[in-house]
Amino acid sequence: MENRHGNRYEIEQPIACMFFTTNSYSDMFYGKMKNYCDLGMYVELQTCFKDGTILIVRSTGSSPECLSGKSVEGFRSISLVEVKWTKPLSDNGNIFYGTGLKYLII
Repeated sequence: MENRHGNRYEIEQPIACMFFTTNSYSDMFYGKMKNYCDLGMYVELQTCFKDGTILIVRSTGSSPECLSGKSVEGFRSISLVEVKWTKPLSDNGNIFYGTGLKYLII
């Protein structure tokens, strides 16, 4: 895991991910963005991805600006990212994966 630098902003934003190399919307994977900063984001996904995997991540819900009525610093509604780490988690018997993602294009 890389050390965090800069401010992180907590959020509960639904997201959809797909491999950068796919052109099929049937290869979508869903989860939630839990926090973000200017270098990347932490998400919880239903799918485990290997370190180094390149994904396109997009928000699928209303933007935080729309919900709060104010500008949200550094929020990206669509991003090209690299999987830096994955950690299996569970909640009430449901398994999901905490995943650290690094922005590739700033």
